[in-house]
Amino acid sequence: MKTGKTAVRIIFIMVLLIIGGYLGIALYYADGFSFGTWINGIYCTGKTVEEVNVLLLEETQTPSLFLEIPLPETGDTACSKVIYLEEDMAELDYRTSLKKILMKQSPLGWYRNMVKGTDGVTLSPEVILTEKGKTKLREKIESLSYVKEQEGRAAELRLYWDDKEGYALYNGRENRLDTDAVYRQCAEALEKGQSRPEFTDGIYYDEKLTAEDKELLETWEALRQFMDFEIIYDMGGEQVVMDKKALSEMIATGEGGITDFVLDENGDFLWDGEKIEETVDRLADRYDTYGKPRDFTTTDGKVVRLEKGTYGTELDREAEFMYLKQALENHVSETHVPAYKRQARARGLNDIGDTYIEVNMTKQMLYYYTDGEIEIETPVVTGNMLLGRDTPEGVYYVYAKQKNRILRGPGYASHVNYWMPVKNGIGIHDALWRDEFGGDIYQNAGSHGCINTPLEAMEKMYEMTEVGMPVILYYED
Repeated sequence: MKTGKTAVRIIFIMVLLIIGGYLGIALYYADGFSFGTWINGIYCTGKTVEEVNVLLLEETQTPSLFLEIPLPETGDTACSKVIYLEEDMAELDYRTSLKKILMKQSPLGWYRNMVKGTDGVTLSPEVILTEKGKTKLREKIESLSYVKEQEGRAAELRLYWDDKEGYALYNGRENRLDTDAVYRQCAEALEKGQSRPEFTDGIYYDEKLTAEDKELLETWEALRQFMDFEIIYDMGGEQVVMDKKALSEMIATGEGGITDFVLDENGDFLWDGEKIEETVDRLADRYDTYGKPRDFTTTDGKVVRLEKGTYGTELDREAEFMYLKQALENHVSETHVPAYKRQARARGLNDIGDTYIEVNMTKQMLYYYTDGEIEIETPVVTGNMLLGRDTPEGVYYVYAKQKNRILRGPGYASHVNYWMPVKNGIGIHDALWRDEFGGDIYQNAGSHGCINTPLEAMEKMYEMTEVGMPVILYYED
């Protein structure tokens, strides 16, 4: 009986000891973090909020802010910049977050942490900008090139001339950057512990339009509709687009400047005849080759300057003026092949093309090109230099073809099997009376000006050649 009572007392004492120990541990954790608490890699068990805050701040670097300011219409990034906060710009504090963790940890539930723990908690500090920090943050934002550019935009609406686009509208009243909103959202992001503001509240705004602004917008819209078409000149090797810039250059204006538009009785825009003529002249000046010097790259890769010739392109300026004037008045969108007074075999800036006959009179060689590849390469004999019968330099063309022709001149009459004239009585033909070609024969025993060619090469060339094919004759320097 006495042994039973003793056992009960022992058990009772043990229970009291366990309860006391449990409550003692709970009391130990009453003002600090519970067993197994790790925050940002620091062991916090038993430490108070203030103590942990100090430890965390010792390991915390001053935060930075990554700005990506978007463009107003596309949302693409207009400006990217990392803003580093200086130590005197902000006060850092973990206590608010730490108190929330501590509140979730009941001292009486310390045993749960013994099993589960709270390791792995990661916190960001609360950032409290100082008055000095607020000023510096604004200054850093205002110093960004994009922000300065936007703040420097004139808050106006005006038409102006753009060297690439022609008439253009400057609208400084819409999509203005709200620097205050940028600063405010940056400060809010910092205070929330965020390193990247999202600018979700909008940082652009539009200013109210005046009556004059609205009138100018109406003019701009009417001008855009007036030029809402496109004429493409097909020049062969190239295309010339009468785009917005070209159309802008032909609109009639008065003495008051580019926006002093001349209007008809209905208030519509007009085309300027003189400007249309100037446009046609510029086109012709660029693409006309007839009668103009041109550079030619020889088979040897040298560039020779050719001053003379009968081959080339010449636009019919009068016909093109009439076409363009009517096309503009009717607002026609089309691809147009211009009219020519004289048309080369090819069209474009390189109207010789890649199929032609080249005669190097210095080397006494003839090259026949088809699609850029040499088909015939043969020695020839050109005009007698000693007697002043030089073959003329320049760019000419085969203007006829004839077989079994008698070539006549002062004191001679020669039969040739193949005859291709290129300038007056000068042409390319076979010469059965010659046994040799090439070398320096031409200097004292050359032709009367023609290009004497071996029969076999001449026969092949005659069959391949079409009337109109360019013939380039030159001496190398």
